[in-house]
Amino acid sequence: MYKIIMIDDEDEVREGIKRKTNWEACGFQLVGDFDNGRDAYEALERLQPDAVITDICMPFMDGMQLTELIAANYRDVKVIIVTGYEDFEYAKQAIKLKVKDYLLKPINSAEFTEFLHKLRLELDEERKQREDVTFLRHQFNESMPLLRERFLERLVTSCMRKDEIERKFQMLGLILSGPSFTVLALDIDEFHREFYSDQVAEEELLRFAAYNIFHEIMEKEQGGIVFRTRDDKLVALLSGDSERIELTCQTLAEHVRHSIEKYLSMTVTMGIGRTYSDLQDLPKAFQEAISALDYRFLLGKNRIISIGDMEFGSSLDNLSYIHMEKKLISAIKIGEKTIVTLTLQDWIHELKKGTCSMDKCYGKLNKLLVALMNVLVETGFEETAVLGDHSFMQLYARKTLDDVRLWLEEICLALVDLLAEKRTKVSQAQMEAAVAYIHTHYADEQLSLQQVCNHIYMSMSYFSALFKPHTGETFVEYVTRYRLDKAKEMLAASQLKTYELAAKVGYNDPQYFSVIFKRHTGMTPKEFRTARKGLPSL
Repeated sequence: MYKIIMIDDEDEVREGIKRKTNWEACGFQLVGDFDNGRDAYEALERLQPDAVITDICMPFMDGMQLTELIAANYRDVKVIIVTGYEDFEYAKQAIKLKVKDYLLKPINSAEFTEFLHKLRLELDEERKQREDVTFLRHQFNESMPLLRERFLERLVTSCMRKDEIERKFQMLGLILSGPSFTVLALDIDEFHREFYSDQVAEEELLRFAAYNIFHEIMEKEQGGIVFRTRDDKLVALLSGDSERIELTCQTLAEHVRHSIEKYLSMTVTMGIGRTYSDLQDLPKAFQEAISALDYRFLLGKNRIISIGDMEFGSSLDNLSYIHMEKKLISAIKIGEKTIVTLTLQDWIHELKKGTCSMDKCYGKLNKLLVALMNVLVETGFEETAVLGDHSFMQLYARKTLDDVRLWLEEICLALVDLLAEKRTKVSQAQMEAAVAYIHTHYADEQLSLQQVCNHIYMSMSYFSALFKPHTGETFVEYVTRYRLDKAKEMLAASQLKTYELAAKVGYNDPQYFSVIFKRHTGMTPKEFRTARKGLPSL
């Protein structure tokens, strides 16, 4: 059953259509009917109709204005224009706004029923397409290259579970047989622009050409996996026998470098990470390949640089620390105390079972303290808040890593409470500022939710989540009530005419003001004024 609403300012027309139409038999449920476009639009979010039948000529907001708003904000809602005016200009505008159909009054009951059956069939077909597995699979296949690239970049930049990696490899048709794995990263040194007038187009063309060569050699010849990162580096994931993979990687890299220089007349530098025996270690190899590229600054362009030739010993596993710090800071900011505790426990356990020296261990702990200080500064606190004046000295005073963990946990949990307290105070102040802004600008007919949010620097969705608990009303309800309260005061204390009073409380259309006023008070403005003066109503 599809939901439909109807808008027409002629009561007899609406009632006639409602009475003569067997909505359920046509596959529809009439969830609302309105006499003007403004009320209908305000009800759209609540009613969530699939289709809207609207007249063109109506007070407060006509059918074309309503249709324009629906087209901009509710793209899936079908709009059917009904009017008694055979005006081609209306028809042209309706077509421009992607109106579903254009019907003329007087509406014949049989023809209208036939139209609804046709509309239901079209809605059925659209729903079927959305739900059809074949259609969805076709859409999925079309988006596969983008999904593949996003997954691969995530694979080499974050810690993923082994079962998730295996599942995504199978879904995306990726193969790295192992038993050893490494990463090679390529960056273009510079472009030669003398033959091209369009620099941007030239660079994209050359990147594409370089990718094709890289892909041809690394993926098609060696069975690796090649993708392009968002910062335009080319990356190859390679696997093979542990004794031969390093030589193979060097050989293929030289082949790529030579081919790009020969066929594209430009140079590239490539960085090679260490070799690992687990797919979950690819982020380490990727970080090392990127680090190897940084040595171009010392060694020059057009080179193949292996991290093993530049940095000796085992990897310090900075990626593990980066992942931990990101997870911990995120948990602190959103107030997840359990995650804070577990993250610190896991990280300290990892440090205890690791083989890094005392200096390196203290280096990572100092780095975390700096990160916590940055959180304090970013949120407007002094560095000494929570941490105290001598945090680094307090760190070195701890005798064991377990003592350090308890101390860090105490600091982080106190920081959670501090941020939560400040967030509450700031939100309260922002809501009070929003209310004050409404009280100052209620007479402006253009006063909007967006306008208030811009004033207090807050997103509309977050504002809506805070405003109703703060005031007990939605934004629209609060503004309407405040305007009507002001109108009541003016009615009791002045002799302003209705149209003058309406303009002073934000309604340039006095007729609409009267409708809203009576809807909320049960009286017209004139009746209210008379009642307040204790005089009999005329």
